[in-house]
Amino acid sequence: MMRPRTHAIHEFILEHVASDPKGVARRVVQAYGISRQAANRHLDAMVEAGLLDQAGSTRAREYRLRRASALTRELRVTPVLSPDRVFDDHIAPILSGDRPAVRDLCRGVFGELVRNAATHAKAAWITFSFAANARHIDLTVADDGRGLFHALADRTGTSSPRETAEALARDARLRATESPARKLLLLARHFETFTIASGGCVLEFHAGPDAWIVREGGEVTAGTSVSLRAPRNPARASAETTREFSVR
Repeated sequence: MMRPRTHAIHEFILEHVASDPKGVARRVVQAYGISRQAANRHLDAMVEAGLLDQAGSTRAREYRLRRASALTRELRVTPVLSPDRVFDDHIAPILSGDRPAVRDLCRGVFGELVRNAATHAKAAWITFSFAANARHIDLTVADDGRGLFHALADRTGTSSPRETAEALARDARLRATESPARKLLLLARHFETFTIASGGCVLEFHAGPDAWIVREGGEVTAGTSVSLRAPRNPARASAETTREFSVR
């Protein structure tokens, strides 16, 4: 069984390696008062365990989170399309060793996004991509239907995708109970990042500063793309998550 101090060092490495792939050993030395050799032994152990990849040698060595799995699938929207079945066939096996809260969070939001695309966006095709490493889970669900911001324009009283996104951002900051996208905005708060791109405009949530941002999204394309990042050891995922997926 891993000792508490070793566990703490490994968690520290997972937290900082993405932002400082060349200097993570130095950070460990400074944070825990251990030798460079001891820090390198921890890093080597994590490479051996399949949590990190390394490149280079000696002090030029770089470390990165190892992508444990990645997949992309296209789904044709039909009356018998079952998000739960798709999740069980493709994503659940990858998350079999994760906490139930993580699996429930991913299952719930995946089902919600696929059902929204099929029912409300009137999409013909849905594409999803899923990737996981030791720290994060990344999921994107995109459709070729009517863009979300266009679809909600009448209900928000707006005339452009950007105005709609800004109205939703205001609703989200105020936690407005009458927002037409209330359920989606509530779900976003369970993730480190949550991004909705539609009609050349992007609405983003960042958990760290608890901030909603609206920005231009470049080329205007049909449909909507929703991307999210979830921690694999989430303090944010709780019993409340399951209840929020039942909000209508």
